[in-house]
Amino acid sequence: MRISTKLGLGLALTSAVILGSHGYRQLQREEADLRGASEHESRLLGVALQVAVENALRDGQSADVREMLESLELRDPSVDVLVFDARGGLKVHSWGGTQARLLVESDIHEVMASSRVVSRFEGPEGLSHLSVVLPLRGDDGAPLGALAVVKPLDGLRQDLQATRLSALLSVLMLIAGISLVGWLLVLLYIQRPLARVAGAMRTVRGGDFSATVQPYQRDEVGELTQAFNAMMKELAEARGRLDAEVETRIALETGLRRVDKLATLGQLSAGLAHEIGSPLLILGGRAQALAARTELPEDVRRNAGILVEQSERITRTVRQLLELTRRRPTRMETLDVLVPVRAVVELLELDARKRGVRLALDSEASLPAVLADADGVQQVALNLLTNALRATPRGGTVRVSLARGAFRLAPALREREGVRLVVVDTGVGIDAECQSRIFEPFFSTWPEQGGTGLGLAVVKAIVAEHGGAVSVASRVGAGSEFTVHLPVADDDSRGEVAA
Repeated sequence: MRISTKLGLGLALTSAVILGSHGYRQLQREEADLRGASEHESRLLGVALQVAVENALRDGQSADVREMLESLELRDPSVDVLVFDARGGLKVHSWGGTQARLLVESDIHEVMASSRVVSRFEGPEGLSHLSVVLPLRGDDGAPLGALAVVKPLDGLRQDLQATRLSALLSVLMLIAGISLVGWLLVLLYIQRPLARVAGAMRTVRGGDFSATVQPYQRDEVGELTQAFNAMMKELAEARGRLDAEVETRIALETGLRRVDKLATLGQLSAGLAHEIGSPLLILGGRAQALAARTELPEDVRRNAGILVEQSERITRTVRQLLELTRRRPTRMETLDVLVPVRAVVELLELDARKRGVRLALDSEASLPAVLADADGVQQVALNLLTNALRATPRGGTVRVSLARGAFRLAPALREREGVRLVVVDTGVGIDAECQSRIFEPFFSTWPEQGGTGLGLAVVKAIVAEHGGAVSVASRVGAGSEFTVHLPVADDDSRGEVAA
């Protein structure tokens, strides 16, 4: 049910209760006033007749009483007048008086005994007849009888019915008017503005954060629309910041992947230079020797010169490749290792959700600072988490934890204080044979997925540059756990190496 309908019905009900109560009280008051006026009029008539009848009876002029009643009957035939003697017998009455006798007969003796006037409303709801009984006294105060005036209340009843009908119509019209005006006001000033706000909300839910509502009113609803517009502005700004952060993360991921590719290419270039450097040097020397011998045919010396040129070209190409992929010097600085690790976790959260894998990060409240290269730490975390996500099926979990931890580079070396980075997955696991070779360059457990076998080799190289240690523990079908130890910044044994 719409709010305008609810408020309209509420106004109608409230108006009906208030106006109905007020109308009922007004009708009660009007009825009381009409009854009082009718009773007062009948009493005045009765008092006038009482004086005249008492005078006539004291003078023994009963005929005057009858004549007076006949004259009254002619003027107002609806009023019945009855005169009773001292014994309660009917002495004189108007034309219809005998029928009205039954209405006042029970009050005659009471009035003569008490000498007080008795008035009574007779019939259903007291709206049939009004009877007024007055005592008749002589000069000495002795009871002469009683006088009864009986008046029908047809006029009073009709007036009351007309008043009730008029009041009912007035109340109904007021209720209808108040309800209609209230419904229109709610429709114009509440329902329609709220409908515009709801439409803007549906637009926002569809992805358009530029939706606004024009505040046409200067009231609470106008304040609501202004607050909605302000909220939409803030949401649009937050959406812009989020898009910028996403772009930044994508750029960071691209940069990290580029670094990984450059590291891989660097190792390949180093291996290539080592493998072809010596043969190429020999080949170039022999070609130069042949080209310098003048006794050889011209075509032989020309071919030897070509070999020299191409050997030098290959040498330059390999040198340029090495220069391109040569790792930059690490920039060691005191840092909180949680910062670069958290950046990588946030970077990979979207990929984890796409894979249906839960990615969680736990860290102790206060970790000691480490002396490390932030980019190198990020590269280590990225490689480990990428491998963990790749190995974990949908519905699994990858958990990253940071804590204090002591480690040894070798059993013969002393224990060192450091920060322990642990990456645990619920993936397929690694068998014992592969674990022994997992950090070797070009060894991959995912060759069919395009693995180069250099990611963990890069991890080991970076950790070694930082004076740390990396290890793996895994069981087939139960997942893997990679642990990286980085020494704290104030460690004084950074120069030690494993035997």
